[in-house]
Amino acid sequence: MDQNLLDHLPEELRETVSNFSDLLLERALMKAYQNLSEENKIKMAQVFDSGTKEEQLKFLNDYFSDLNRLILLEAQNLVEELKQKSAS
Repeated sequence: MDQNLLDHLPEELRETVSNFSDLLLERALMKAYQNLSEENKIKMAQVFDSGTKEEQLKFLNDYFSDLNRLILLEAQNLVEELKQKSAS
């Protein structure tokens, strides 16, 4: 997450917002990963195990072009989950 945004939050919220952001990204990446072919899953593992940051970003851009949409969907899902938990 953009550290500049975190710097503007009260200290007690920074870790929570950072964790929330990490969770959204993790969920979105897992959904995108599940849609990859076995060949591309192997390619992804190789790039993220030994590739440079540039190679990793290129892979994400090439194979996860809808990542932003998935992040938004996961944010909506997470908000709904939290609402359901607080209602029960």
